Amino acid sequence: MERLAKADRACLVAATAAHDLNDDLTVIFTSISSSLLALEPGHPARPFLCDLRSAAQRCAWTASGLLNYTARRGVRPVPVTLETLLEI
Repeated sequence: MERLAKADRACLVAATAAHDLNDDLTVIFTSISSSLLALEPGHPARPFLCDLRSAAQRCAWTASGLLNYTARRGVRPVPVTLETLLEI
């Protein structure tokens, strides 16, 4: 029974982290998109911003995978701080 409780807690931590990551990625994607629109086509920073956008997209896929996994386990996100979940 204790293992099941730990597994459920781990899923809840994963879901919370994925939602937090999703929120941060929204800010990152918005900043990258705004910067790309503001820069001229040949600007030397554009390739770096495109690399950042690709890395952020990979993070988004990871967050999506975590959310899908926790949803299959029946975990529903609730408002809680990560610190509260990690308390023993």
